[in-house]
Amino acid sequence: MGNNHSPATPALTVSTALTQAYAHWHAGQAAHAEQLCLRVLETVPDQPGARHLLGLIAHAYGHQDMAIEHLRAACRSPLAPAMYHSNLAEMCRQRGWLGDAESAARRAVALEPQLAEGWNNLGIILQEAGQLAASLECLQRVAVLLPDSPETHNNLGNTCLLLGDTAQALLHYGRALALNPDHAQTLCNQSLALSNQGRHDEALSAIRRAIDIDPLTPLAHQNLARIEQARAAKGAAGAREVSATAANAHAASVQAHALRTQGHVDEARKLLERAVRDTPSDTSLRFDLAELLLLQGDFDAGWREYRFRYRMAHTAMQARHVQKPRWEGQPIAGQTLLIHDEQGFGDTFQFLRLVAWARERSGARIILDVNADCHALAERSGGFDQIIRAGTIPPPFDVHCELMSLPMALGLRLGDLPIRTSYLHADPQRVEQWRKRLAHLPRPWVGLVWAGRPSHPNDAQRSLALADLAPLAQAGVSFIGLQKGAAADSAAAPPAGMTMLSLGHDLGSFDDTAALITLLDVLVSVDSSPAHLAGALGCPVWVLLPFAPDWRWLLGRNDSPWYPSMRLFRQPAPGQWGPVLTDVAAALSALAPR
Repeated sequence: MGNNHSPATPALTVSTALTQAYAHWHAGQAAHAEQLCLRVLETVPDQPGARHLLGLIAHAYGHQDMAIEHLRAACRSPLAPAMYHSNLAEMCRQRGWLGDAESAARRAVALEPQLAEGWNNLGIILQEAGQLAASLECLQRVAVLLPDSPETHNNLGNTCLLLGDTAQALLHYGRALALNPDHAQTLCNQSLALSNQGRHDEALSAIRRAIDIDPLTPLAHQNLARIEQARAAKGAAGAREVSATAANAHAASVQAHALRTQGHVDEARKLLERAVRDTPSDTSLRFDLAELLLLQGDFDAGWREYRFRYRMAHTAMQARHVQKPRWEGQPIAGQTLLIHDEQGFGDTFQFLRLVAWARERSGARIILDVNADCHALAERSGGFDQIIRAGTIPPPFDVHCELMSLPMALGLRLGDLPIRTSYLHADPQRVEQWRKRLAHLPRPWVGLVWAGRPSHPNDAQRSLALADLAPLAQAGVSFIGLQKGAAADSAAAPPAGMTMLSLGHDLGSFDDTAALITLLDVLVSVDSSPAHLAGALGCPVWVLLPFAPDWRWLLGRNDSPWYPSMRLFRQPAPGQWGPVLTDVAAALSALAPR
C-alpha cells in the first residue's frame, strides 16, 4: 500500500488492511482501525470499505456529521453493499434528517431484500415520519426474518401503539419480554400502553422494573412521572408526590466530596442517593455514589452503580467500543469470552484474580487481553486459555467483559475475598539477578515507593516527597528505592540517616519490579501500582493511606481483604502524615537487627 511509510512498517494490500481494520474495530481497538483506514485512503481515495468504517468510528465517538460524511462517500460507490446504505439511513435518522434517512433505507432494501436491519431501519424512520401503516408493514417483514428478536417486537409494539391498537401493542411487548425479561426499553414502552388502558398499578410495576434494570433508559423517568400523575388523578391510594425539580447535581457532587474528605461518609452517601434519585441520568453522580458504596463495603449496590462508568462523558471506558455484547455472568459453554483490562496497572493486578472464576462460571473459552507492560506477569497467573497483548487482534469471540466489570458479573461480595492469594509470580531468573545485585546490602531490605502517578485525580492527597519519609530512617535498615518517574530523582539525596539504594531507573518492566519485591522484607508504599503488585504476589507490603482513601481500601481497618499480606497505615485526620510515619517507623524497628 504505497511507499510512504517507514521500512519497518509491513506492506499491506488494501484487502488485508481492511480485514485487519474491521477486526480491530470489532475488538474495540478504534485507534488501530482508524490508522489502517487512513492508510487505505492514502492509496485509494474514497475506498468505500475504509470510508464506511471511519464513519462507524466517528459515530461511536459522537461525531455525527463527520460520520454521515464518511458514509455518504462510501455509498456513492456503485459497489457499496446494502449495509452501508442501512447504516447511513440510521445515522441520518438520528440526526433528524428523515427524508435522507428514508432514501438511504429504501436503497438498502432494494439492494438486499432479505436485509432485516434495512427493513427495521426503514420501519422506524417511517414510524417517526408518521407513515404508520407503511412502518407496520416494514416491521412485520422484520418479524418474519427475525421472529425471536425482542427489539423487533418492541418496535412493532411502538407502531401499533401509535396506530391506537393498544391491545396488539401489548401482545408484541409481551412477546419481547418473553424473549428477554430484562429488556428495559420494552418495559418502558409497555408501561405507557398499560397506563393508556387505565392499568396504572401494572404500569408502575413495569416502569419501576425498567428503571431498576437501567436507570438511564431514555424517557423512563418522564414515563414514571406521567404514570404516577395519572394514578394520582384516578385517586389511587399511596401515590407519591413527583419531584417538580431536580437537585443541583454539581452542587451535590461538590458537597458530597467535601463530606467524604472530612470523613462524613454516611452523610455523603445520603446526599448522593438523594441526588441520584432526583437526577438519575447524571452518570458522574452515579459514579461518585458507586465509589462511596464500595468504600463502605456495600458491594451489591456498589457494583451496580459502578457499571455506569461506561456512560460517563469523559471516562476512559468510552475509548473501547467492543462490537460484541458484554458478559453478564451467565453460562456460555462452548462460546469464547474476551476479558480485557481498561484502567490502571494497579487495577489490572487487583482484578486478575477473577479471571479463573469467570472461566469456571461461564464455561467459556477465555481470551485474556492485557497491556503489554502487564503481559508477562499475567501470563504466569493462569485462569485463561489464551493471552494476547492489548492492541493485537484477538481470535473470534462471542462476548467480552472488562476486568473491572467481572465483580458485577460474578456477584462479588466482600465475604468472597480474597478469592485467590499469591496469584502473580515473579520470573525466577530475574529474581536471581536481583538477588545478586542486592547481596552486599545488610538486612532487612525495605522497599520504598513515595509517589503515585501525577495525573491521578487524588495524587495530591496520596503522594509524598522522599523528604517526608525522614522519620523512617534508622540504623541497620537498607532502604531500596523502587520509585519511578520524575519523583525518583530525589533519591539522589535521601533524608539524613537513611541508607538508600535507588533502583527505580533500573526497573525496565513490571517483571523487574515483581522480582525485586519478592526479595524484600517489606515494601512500604503509597497507594500505587507497586502496592497492588506486592499484594498480588503475596509479599509483605505496608500501604500509607490518606484520610479519605480510594474505595478499595474500605474504612477503619488496618488490613485488606483483597491482599492478606498487606497492612494499612491510615491518616487519623486529613493531611496528617506524621502519625502514619511514626507508626511505620515503629513497625520497621521490629524488623531491624538488635
